[in-house]
Amino acid sequence: MRVTRLVTLGAAAALIGAGILGCSVTVAGRGTLAAGAPAPSITDSASTSVEPSDSPTPTPTPSPTPDPTKTREQVTCVLIQAAVKSTNDRFNAAKTRDAQITILRSGVSAVDGALKRSKLRGNNNIYILGAKILQELRKLVTAAVRGGSPSTAPYNAATTRFRTACVNL
Repeated sequence: MRVTRLVTLGAAAALIGAGILGCSVTVAGRGTLAAGAPAPSITDSASTSVEPSDSPTPTPTPSPTPDPTKTREQVTCVLIQAAVKSTNDRFNAAKTRDAQITILRSGVSAVDGALKRSKLRGNNNIYILGAKILQELRKLVTAAVRGGSPSTAPYNAATTRFRTACVNL
């Protein structure tokens, strides 16, 4: 048993030594074989090698600078659409008229804040469409406070136009 282990251990050491010698190739400089190093044969495991090139490595092209106005428009779209969705969901879940008015007022505040923080110009299409949503929300609040039952059709149309403009950015 000891003899078998000793022979196996010796064979393994010989194979490892041969593998190390067979796999080691001395390389000098820029990927060329050193003088006196054996040239790899076709049966060697390294079938292809990369030849050195004197041409410089190409530099990656820089990514384009994002348009700050478009970025502001996209952020404004996200903020206003989130405010509209939240307002609509909470309004539909409200049980009392007072709760609905409070929710509409918070929607006015959220949309107004998003427009003010957007830093978009007053003639920007996204700003104009967001301002239309704000105007319709204010009309809903005013009519509801007076006891009326205002139509949500103009508000819904404004939110649809806004959403369409945001998708087309």
